[in-house]
Amino acid sequence: MASENSIITKYRRVKLAQITAGVIPTIPKIQYIALGDGGVDASGEPIAPTVDQIALTNELLRMEVETPTFPVDTTVRYTITLPKTEYAGYKFNEMALVDADNQLCAIKTMYTKQKDDDVIFTFEFDDEF
Repeated sequence: MASENSIITKYRRVKLAQITAGVIPTIPKIQYIALGDGGVDASGEPIAPTVDQIALTNELLRMEVETPTFPVDTTVRYTITLPKTEYAGYKFNEMALVDADNQLCAIKTMYTKQKDDDVIFTFEFDDEF
């Protein structure tokens, strides 16, 4: 799986350009991670997302991110944790960072992961600058 399976959306790139130029004073913070099951083709290979996407192919859930961390100075790590008792049997292969205005900011597709009923799932999404 290559790096083309993780992109920053055009929406977010525009916001970053505008704030850098001083055209706008702030941009909405990342508030959610969305998970879906529409990120692979018929053979199970991840499909490259596009910068123009405004939604996941098939969003299943959206959770508020935990307190962000900084594994290095130029990376923000966003995390969500699916509890042991919820989402059993769900299969996930696409995820997105979603801002406080409910706009997709970054999208990643991946090989399918299925949640068992006795397992805690943690998803991390690194926003690298």
